[in-house]
Amino acid sequence: MNYQDLPVIRLKQTTSTNWHLLQLSNVENLAEGTVVVADSQTQGRGQGDSSWESKPGANLTFSIILYPKPVKASRQFILSKAISLAVYDFVSQFVPGASVKWPNDVYVDDKKITGMLIENFIEGAHITKTIAGIGVNINQERFVSDAPNPVSLRQLTGKTYRLEDCLQNLHIRITNRYRMITENTGQLNSDYLHHLYRFGQLSRYSANGLPFEATITGVNHYGMLEMTSIDGERNVFGFKEVVFE
Repeated sequence: MNYQDLPVIRLKQTTSTNWHLLQLSNVENLAEGTVVVADSQTQGRGQGDSSWESKPGANLTFSIILYPKPVKASRQFILSKAISLAVYDFVSQFVPGASVKWPNDVYVDDKKITGMLIENFIEGAHITKTIAGIGVNINQERFVSDAPNPVSLRQLTGKTYRLEDCLQNLHIRITNRYRMITENTGQLNSDYLHHLYRFGQLSRYSANGLPFEATITGVNHYGMLEMTSIDGERNVFGFKEVVFE
């Protein structure tokens, strides 16, 4: 994927860039790396029922299509690792303290600067295409939703950024991390743990409404979070099964 040759579809407004890109991909043979970027999403989504607040024209809200056919459906979390690390690479150029919060948000210290929704389409044992929707808070100065901890590059650095430059920069980093899926999986897995939010730290969580203290010890190849409680009990959690306090 080369950014200079990249088809970029620019929209003023759409319900969701993931939805728009999916509809296009169902009727056209889109080049791998094609991006749909919108100034505004009316129904921008995150994992599960989460929504994404973004002031129109202030931030990056886009989706990218990939065709990771060598990746088996059972190992699809490797895509989440690659894309979240690409966003981590992007953010960490500008500010210290970035990390990947399981499964694929990017934080700066304890504040959320990016979120994403990765949708994999499967035939048989393999993934035929992936659409990754990514929201990065760039120039927004104030957040008004009830999201608990958003932050933007503008708030952190006091600078204003050109969104086109940010998109190009981030696309290059997605390309580099995506290539590692087939060329250097071991390093990709190692980097994910190394940059994982709260990895190896005793912290507070809750599950089924019950609080507990535990240490994140790993993430298995299915993408489930491995934790060891303060009393030595080992547990594995899927998406939305554990809450970070």
